[in-house]
Order: sequence, then C-alpha cells, then structure tokens
Amino acid sequence: MPGYQALLTDLDGTLIHSQDCICDALLAAFQTVSKVTPSKEEIMGMFGLPVEVMLTTLTDISPDDKETIADFIEEYKRQYPIHMERARLIDGALETVKYIEGLGCPVCLITSERRKNAAHILGRMGLDRYIRFMVTRDDVTCFKPDPEPILKGAAACGTAPKGCVYIGESPFDIEAGVAAGVFTVAVPSGNWPVDSLVEQSPDCVVKDITELCSIFDESRRRRTI
Repeated sequence: MPGYQALLTDLDGTLIHSQDCICDALLAAFQTVSKVTPSKEEIMGMFGLPVEVMLTTLTDISPDDKETIADFIEEYKRQYPIHMERARLIDGALETVKYIEGLGCPVCLITSERRKNAAHILGRMGLDRYIRFMVTRDDVTCFKPDPEPILKGAAACGTAPKGCVYIGESPFDIEAGVAAGVFTVAVPSGNWPVDSLVEQSPDCVVKDITELCSIFDESRRRRTI
C-alpha cells in the first residue's frame, strides 16, 4: 500500500444525506422549463451527473437549447438552498474528514454541483473547516465518469493520483476514480446497490466512511517501516 497523501471525496450520498432534498429542488426546476417532469426514480438513476445532463436526457429539451438550460440551472441554484435545509451529515463523515485533515492530508471535494451550491452546503454542515479544495461542475469540461475532475482534485492537493484516496457512492464515482488511477473506495451509503459499485472494480469497498481512517493510518504505518 503506497503512502496516501490526500483525500478526494464525493459529496451527496458520501458526506451528506441529501438525495431527497436535491430531487425536490430538481423537480421544482424541471417544472419551470419543461412540460415533462421526470419521476423521482428517473432522477435518482442519474445522481452523480450534472443537472444539465439530467435535463437534456430526461426531457425533450435539446443540448443546443442553451437559454433553457441556463434558466434551468438558475432555478435549480435558487431552489437548492431552500430544500437543502433538510440535508443531514452521514454518520461519521465530519469526524472522518477532520481526522484525515488533521494528519496533514489535504481534503478535496469532487462534486457535480455548482461551486456556489457546494460552498453553501459545506459551510452549513461545518465541513468547510476541513475541506480545503473543491472541484465542481464549474471547474471542468468533462465530468464523472470522466477522470478529469479526479485528476484536477489531485493536482489541487499537490499530489500525484497514486498518492490520493477517492471515495464515492455511485458507479459514476467509481468509474472515474479507477480511470484516474487513484486508490478508489466505494461506499454504499447512497441509493446505489453495492453490486453496481463492485462492477466498476474499485480498489476497496467499505461499509461506512469511517473506515477511511484505518486506510490512512495503515498507509502511514507502512511508510515508516
């Protein structure tokens, strides 16, 4: 096991319980721009992808309709803080991020949310004290399952991909992490069944996020041998 120097982490379903909140915000945004309103199940099936991808996939709105897409994103941004008042931390998430940051390992958030939304929820949950860097939808050309955001997260932390641990709860997360060459940890704390995560060949599957602490501890112990 190499010496891990940074933690990259997904947000929704990995650090916070927010799926229902996001679904409600998205449904409100869909209703403002489209005659077609997707079901909650359809939205959940695309969790981890950018919201504009959801819009153009789940409705008849064309990817070339930039004005409608922009209106949709703006309405979603408006709805996001309203509905995210109900979001809650996943048990052990704050303590785990604090512990790893306390080891001197920078933590970077990798999220398909826009930067303003991500900053809002990190501050509300107290995670902003320990998560030093963010790679958001505003910072990349391609998003998960493309490895670009993972590679940018590693670069933000000043660490080679092989020196990073990345944790996520969706197949898109795991596929991106594996493609980026980071140590990829799957955690079934969201809506995706564990089999769908295992299919993407993560390096490790954990029961909950607190197991990251032992992964970093073991890494540090091996470096001193």
